Amino acid sequence: MSEDRKRHCWECRRRRLVCDFTRPACNRCLSSDVDCPGYGDKPPVRLRWVAPGKVKSRSRQLTKSQSRDNSEETAVQDTRANNTVVYSELKIDAHVFLEATQYYNSCIYPTLLPMSELGPVKTLFPISPPIFQRGMAQPDHVRLVIVCMALSRQINSSENDPRSAGMVKRFLHYRGLIIRSLMEDLNLAHKRTGDYVIAGILTLLLIDAQQGPSPTWRCHLDGIRQIIRLRGGVRPLAQVKGVVPLLLCYVLVSVLGDATTSVSDLTITAFDLADVDFVIDKYGGGSFAFIWPTVLFAEITKINHLRLKAFTNTATTAEELTAQAYESLTRILNFSSEEWAESRPTAKDDWILLGNIYQTAVSLYCILSLQSVGVLPLSPFLRRNCISHAQLLQALLSKGTLLRKIRGFMLWPLVVLGIEAVNGGVATRTFVREQLVEMKQYTATYMPMAAKHMLQRLWTSGETHWDACFDQSYPFVTPLAVDVSGLR
Repeated sequence: MSEDRKRHCWECRRRRLVCDFTRPACNRCLSSDVDCPGYGDKPPVRLRWVAPGKVKSRSRQLTKSQSRDNSEETAVQDTRANNTVVYSELKIDAHVFLEATQYYNSCIYPTLLPMSELGPVKTLFPISPPIFQRGMAQPDHVRLVIVCMALSRQINSSENDPRSAGMVKRFLHYRGLIIRSLMEDLNLAHKRTGDYVIAGILTLLLIDAQQGPSPTWRCHLDGIRQIIRLRGGVRPLAQVKGVVPLLLCYVLVSVLGDATTSVSDLTITAFDLADVDFVIDKYGGGSFAFIWPTVLFAEITKINHLRLKAFTNTATTAEELTAQAYESLTRILNFSSEEWAESRPTAKDDWILLGNIYQTAVSLYCILSLQSVGVLPLSPFLRRNCISHAQLLQALLSKGTLLRKIRGFMLWPLVVLGIEAVNGGVATRTFVREQLVEMKQYTATYMPMAAKHMLQRLWTSGETHWDACFDQSYPFVTPLAVDVSGLR
């Protein structure tokens, strides 16, 4: 091989990677979604970051409106021509990511770390310099999650702080950059159905969920669903390296989102249910999304589907629907938290408590939601069951919300207890309201407050059935970010 042939491309040289020498553009760059600058004798134009306010230009000056917020526009310098160029489009400076990373490592990661006492959590780690560098190479619609997460946490941790308005403005700005980055990829035929686009849409959904119940979050799910269909469905997509964590997150949000949605607004169709069941059965293992007993999570999907069949008047008879509902309730009640916890290497008592909390919450969801659509009767027997389940759930949550390692997973069970509390006493409502306020302070996300406002509206409405709770769809989910570590 000639000396010229052995020369690495300029991008691989810059990143200190081993080039594969493919001409005219190396595959290493192409696989990283980077434009390969080639192997020329002279280095290509390099753009280096210049500190805001340190740039002067004879050919183009920042206007007052452009220079008002240095976080929204960054100057870069053409080092070959030694001329300064200010890009009119909004560029993200490395210091923004550094600040967000430092905030995550010092303020967010320590609050999540107690989860590791339950067992290894693959997606829980501090952001080290190598991880930071890899993150910088991600598309804006993936890497900006750390910036929006940090801003959202600061906003929700700083009530009555005069700086909140400025942080909200910055949050919306970076959220807008995520949307713009997504639109750029969606407009490119070779990227619009790619893995990183799916990850970006999920990122936007979770960001919205942390900051408040966005009316567009269901549109995000619809977009992912369309991409999955264009890719041939869940089964072939699951074979692609690194995509399974995206599918698990998509299913988690879809299923729990439908559980806290009016029956007239459910999104998962019979066609989608087969894909959801495949993901749960194939990749759920003993626990779905680390914390859910898979068999109980699977029952939520079945209950959602029974609600849908009852609402759409499918060919299934009322008697068959009722029989299926009782079968589901029996499976839920037969679940053993002790047996589930046996597969756990550590903290078995905590896993048993978690299993009991979710078992009781799913039992209540089964009865209340299926009574709401007439699948289960409003019988004294089932009412007594709901009362006993609610009492047990409140007692279990009183323990669970005190444990830092699991308290972040209590949102959905608290919502279920709050809905049953429309039939209960003031003490239960007070308990739920106080726990949601504390959870908001602990998680520094807005969703606990959204749940509190929704429940207080229900408690004063005079309505008592499940589907009257929801003025909109609510994604009461706990993931903070999407796992893209395995994507190419």
